[in-house]
Parts: sequence; structure tokens; C-alpha cells
Amino acid sequence: MSSHTSIEDEKYSKGDLGKSPQDLTEDVPNIGHPIVNTATTPPALITEIDKGLIAWESQDDPENPLKWPARKRRINLTLISLITFISPLGSSIFAPGIGYTLADLHESSQAVGSLMITIFLLGYSIGPLFLAPLSEMYGRWPVIVGACWFFNAFLLGCSFAQNMPGLIIMRFLAGTGGSAVMAIAPAIVADMYPVERRSFAMAIVLVVQSVSPAAGPIAGGFIAQQLSWRWTYWILLIFSAFITTLITFFMHECYGPAILERKTRRLRKELNRPELRSKMALPVTKWGLLKRSLYRPMKLLTHSPVVILFSLYVACIYGMLYLCLTTVSLIFTDQYGFSIEITGLIYISFAVGMVISLGFLMNTQDKSVAKQRVLNNGVFEPEMRLKNLIYIVAWVGPALIVYGWTAQYHVHWIVPTIALTFFGFGMVGIFMGTQTYVVDSFSAYAASAVAAVTCVRSGVGTFLPFAGPPLFTKLGVGWGNTVLGLIAIMLTPMVLIFRRYGKTIRTRYPVDL
Repeated sequence: MSSHTSIEDEKYSKGDLGKSPQDLTEDVPNIGHPIVNTATTPPALITEIDKGLIAWESQDDPENPLKWPARKRRINLTLISLITFISPLGSSIFAPGIGYTLADLHESSQAVGSLMITIFLLGYSIGPLFLAPLSEMYGRWPVIVGACWFFNAFLLGCSFAQNMPGLIIMRFLAGTGGSAVMAIAPAIVADMYPVERRSFAMAIVLVVQSVSPAAGPIAGGFIAQQLSWRWTYWILLIFSAFITTLITFFMHECYGPAILERKTRRLRKELNRPELRSKMALPVTKWGLLKRSLYRPMKLLTHSPVVILFSLYVACIYGMLYLCLTTVSLIFTDQYGFSIEITGLIYISFAVGMVISLGFLMNTQDKSVAKQRVLNNGVFEPEMRLKNLIYIVAWVGPALIVYGWTAQYHVHWIVPTIALTFFGFGMVGIFMGTQTYVVDSFSAYAASAVAAVTCVRSGVGTFLPFAGPPLFTKLGVGWGNTVLGLIAIMLTPMVLIFRRYGKTIRTRYPVDL
């Protein structure tokens, strides 16, 4: 890999590029300057071979991922969607079999059982902090492939674990490997689709990410009871290894700077011109670039109000999701007398709500953005993604309250199940809206931005479920879920605040990445 491997104009002189830094920033938004540019689908950088600068051959260069034929984009989108469905299954598919695992490994503590499930999310929290920026150095393909095989290796290790500490460590490492696709998948969508077409593709990725944690326990309950808890790992590994093999051989690199760097290295050899460099290259050493890249997600988490506030918002809702996932089985087995297998079917309600929500967003968001752009003289702004989102996210709090009280008073099981459907409906609106907003706001470094949000989200998801048993023991199912519901209701206006003041916040507190 050359030492010139990323994007920056601030260190180039006019003589270096034939353009001033300001000119270059007009061509490529969000690069090396505070991220305030809101232009849509900017002109592509063009090769200037006489000046030794390599970029795309034309505005419609088929090597540019934004200009790929539909079939090529669909291959990447399909593969990345499949693996983003498999990876989160590792967090939840084993939840119904906690009891069997504890008994087999001679562990009696329920707290340890909960840690065994949620430790996977701690890997989700830590992994993106270095895997996402590495994908902005070396490209999406090598990081995705390497991380997925790492994920598979430790899934295999989980299946043969002989004690609980070993299983917990294996699950943490599996989660670390599986986290790459969760952080990088939205960035891959941004690599291939312009903003005016991004919502539909982003929804496809997010629907599988969101449905997967809810779908896992449906299968996990049957597998654990009919076969064994180890078979849940083996079955998941079979599917994961198959999809990873397809990714290894058929996924196309889609990160523009990585593609241009490879092109530059090829032309240096073919033309015998060692001075050639990519227009998207940083004039820094590999070590300097590595430090800068790895620091980027933490810089966003500490300097960008957009990332900080949305990370906390999503983290709270995500924590509530996993709190529900780990307590639903207890509530429906203890209070409704369901078997483990039948209780697993309750999780379908989450999935139904999520699919309905994403179907609605897929069919409305791009159209809404197009209309708003016309009214805004053709200029896109990320805040356009948040219009009307309040009507979806507002369901989260009330749904939790209804779920809690109907379960406590043993109202017919269909009522709390429907409440969980509305919880899933609103929750996905939060994930979809905020994640797309962050990607649009930091498009050049979308993977790092998503990694920052994922770090906080998964960290809260790891430890909040431990509050479930004492919360519900102290307050009961009704008041316990009411507390969660009221927190969700208090956070809901954040969507309106960013819809109204997001642009002001972004421009007042820019981040130099």
C-alpha cells in the first residue's frame, strides 16, 4: 500500500494539484475541511495525467461505484445484506437456550447467563472503532472479508467451549469480528448510491440488521430444545461461512479512494511513472495515516454534537430493545405459561413491526427528499431525512407502557404482543432516520461516523439488560416498562430538534477529520 492512501486537500498546494484547496473541496465535499458541504452528487474528480494526478476518466467512468451498472451494485447490496442478517443473530439466537447452556456448563448464576448473551455486544462496541477506519484506509473488501472469517472462527470456538469463561471470551471475540459489517454496511450504501437514491438501499440493509436480533430467538428456542445449545452455533456457522465465502469471491471493492489507489499503482508500473498519485491520496506516512484514521471515530464522539446526541438517543432505544429481548421469554413463560419454543414465536411481533416500518420508509423517504430538494433550489441537506419521522418514532414510549401493564395484569397475550409490534415499528424509525442522517452528514467518512454511533449503542446494549431483573423485581413489569417508556418519550423530541436546528448545529460545530 502506498503512503498516499486517503483524502485530503488541506496539505496540497495549488502547484501540486493544479487547484487551490478551496477548488478541490468544491469537487469533493466533506474532505479535509469542516463537514458543512450539503451539495448532492458532486462532480467526480477527473484524471490529469499530464500533472501526474490519477482519478476517474470521466464523469460517467464505470469504475466509479456511483456509476456502476445496477447489477454490480445489487451483488454488493445483496451480499452485505445477507451477512448483516447473520452477524446480529450471534447476539440473540442463543437467548432462549440460556438455561440449557448454564446447566451444561455447570453455572448457576443468571447474571452470568445474561453476560454470556450481552458480551457479544461489547465486541460490537469495540470492533467498529478500529475496523471502520481501517476500511477507509485499505478499502471495504479486505476488512469485511478478514473480519467475517474472524467471526466464523470464534463461532466455531463457542460451539466447543467447555466452561463459561471460555464461552464468554469466545463470544466477545466473535462479536468483535461480526461488528465490521454492522458499521461498514451503511458506508457501502453511501459508496454506491447518491443521496437521492440512498434511502431505499439503506432500508434494505437496515431491515435485515433490525429484524435479525428479533428473529434469532424464534429459531433459537426450537434448536436449543430439540437439538442442543451447541447446535445453534453450528447452524449459524454453516450459514455464515457460506455467505462469507460468497463475499470473498464475488463482492466488489466499492470505496472510491481504495479503487483509485489501486489504479494509481497499476499505472505507475504500466507507464513507468513513479511520481503518479491519486487525487484522493493523503501526503502522509502510513503510520500518520493509521493514527489519524483510528482516532477519527473518537474525534466524532467527542467533537460532533450530531454524533454525540444521536449516539445517546440510539443507544437508549437499543438498550431497551435488548432489555426486552432478554426479558420477554421470562415474562411469557412465567406469567402466561408458554413453553420456550412458543415463547420464541413472540419475537415475531418485533420483526413484523420492523418490516412494516422499513417498508413505509422505503416507499416514502426518497420521494420526500426529492420534493424537499425542489423547494430548496435543488440542494440536499441531511435534515431532509428527518421530516415526518416523528410520526414513527413516537410509538416507542407508549408501546413499552402498554406492553408492561397488559403483561402485569395478564391481559390476553395478544395485547402485549401487539404492543411489541408497535415498539419494533418505532424503534426501526429511530435507527433508520438517525443512521441515514449521520451517513449523509459525514459521507466521506461514513464508516467512522457509523462506528461512533455503533460504539455507544452496543456499549449500552451490553450492560443495560443487567438492570432488567432488579428493575422489574423492584417496580414490577408495569412500572418498570413505564420508566423505560417515559425515558423514550422524553427523548422523542430530539428528532424535531435536529429537523429544525440540525444544520445550524452542524455548521456551528464542524469537525476537521
